Amino acid sequence: MRSPRGVLRVVLVVPLLVLCLASCRSTNQLLKARPVALSPFVEHPQLLQDHREHVPFHRLWVTADSGARARAAQKTEIYIAPVTLRYLRPLKKPLVRKEVAAGSIDRREAEMARQLRSTFAQAFGEVPPSRYYVSPEPNARSVTLELALVELNPTSPKGNAVKTAAKFVVGPLASLGGMFTKGNVAIEGKIRNSSTRELIAEFADNEADRMTLYTLRDFRPYGHAEYAMRSWAEQFERFTRASYGDNIGDTAFFTLDPR
Repeated sequence: MRSPRGVLRVVLVVPLLVLCLASCRSTNQLLKARPVALSPFVEHPQLLQDHREHVPFHRLWVTADSGARARAAQKTEIYIAPVTLRYLRPLKKPLVRKEVAAGSIDRREAEMARQLRSTFAQAFGEVPPSRYYVSPEPNARSVTLELALVELNPTSPKGNAVKTAAKFVVGPLASLGGMFTKGNVAIEGKIRNSSTRELIAEFADNEADRMTLYTLRDFRPYGHAEYAMRSWAEQFERFTRASYGDNIGDTAFFTLDPR
């Protein structure tokens, strides 16, 4: 039987190991969610590239037209269009599909689309030196942000409850059950000149449930998705203020925040 001192050592060492892993950018990219296939929402799929050394998105494209970039740079407002669900894919995980069919998980696509839009708008309102003022409609002074929600797979609360209980019986191996219970959310975005309709940039990203010792988000179907939306909004706002070559940090593959 392990001594109390040994138990304490494990409790202290595990978070430290996770923190050390997260400090390595390459490790973070290795353990983070993988990119998902691009939808027809994206207009230049062959041109979107991995720029995660500098931006927190799996893929990014910026127009090479210096005139279009210069015209967009003069804008002082941003209009965030309603998020489209036209390209949303079916649920992936069999376990979650069963829970949705049984009614234990609601399929809240429209609600999450509205929340995604409001979260992006709020990110600009909360930062005093924000690059843009959020406009209620497109105008001659604005760029337009178009967003598509392309994947929305909720977390399985029931599955995570069983997995958590199993940890006390079979130990850490029970965490392997996360492959059946994890959710993910994926978005694509386009930035246009509201006046000329010139396409300035496109991006895409996917986020899965983050690794953690314990979090209440594991027991809320859309808790991890809501966290990802807030992170995207904050990162995008920083992206609009960044100079060329600036590094905008991505979210870590793990979190110690239990909320």
